Amino acid sequence: MRIAKLIVLGVIMSVVSVSSIAQNTIAVEWAPYIKLSNISDTELVEAAEKVNADFLALQKGFLKRELVKKSETEYADIIHWNTKADAVSAGLKVEDCAVCFEYFKLMDMEASGSAGAGFSHYDILKTW
Repeated sequence: MRIAKLIVLGVIMSVVSVSSIAQNTIAVEWAPYIKLSNISDTELVEAAEKVNADFLALQKGFLKRELVKKSETEYADIIHWNTKADAVSAGLKVEDCAVCFEYFKLMDMEASGSAGAGFSHYDILKTW
């Protein structure tokens, strides 16, 4: 559970604001992780859909999400928010989110601490 909290805090800290010349900014949250080897893509997408429907879609500022796959174990969630503040606010609520922790159980939390480094290409598994 402690490792899950560290991952969640890391995700919150990895939120990057993308600014445009216009007054509006959109925050893009990059959350790479390592999937447990015994979990199928179908199981992962089903759990991700629950997070989307029961948590993310209810959060202020949520715009869209993509689940992407780099290899048989390397994945990432890309979540778009109206503002960085919206992303951080939602991240603070994850600790009380049961469906989020069911999703996190499908991940190798220790290995996920170093996931997503460097330049790479991913295939989109699902967009909401």
